[in-house]
Amino acid sequence: MTTTFRIDVCYVDDVKVVRFHDRRLLDDKTVLEVAKQITAILPDDGSPIHLVLDFSDVALISSSLLSKLLLLKRRIDASHGTLRLCGMSNDIRSVFRTSNLDRLFQIDRGEPTAPSSI
Repeated sequence: MTTTFRIDVCYVDDVKVVRFHDRRLLDDKTVLEVAKQITAILPDDGSPIHLVLDFSDVALISSSLLSKLLLLKRRIDASHGTLRLCGMSNDIRSVFRTSNLDRLFQIDRGEPTAPSSI
């Protein structure tokens, strides 16, 4: 497992699973740091990116984070990889539903079992 200031990363086969340290991903500084740390763990060689973002410890997110997730999805789609989100609270799932992002992102309910199903 790799640990940075804002995220933990573990590997399941060729899938990177990211878990957030912060309960609130609200302010721009935190969101920018999280985005930079996630970007730093991604391959830059054109290989497919397989990533799971585990929101189990997150209570609140900002629209700024949503925009970073959209950019991340675009990069992963361009690599012909997969992005899954899991471990979301009802409040966070509601944000995705309200903004119709639940139709764009693959969201697994409950515990982070996503790596085995990629």
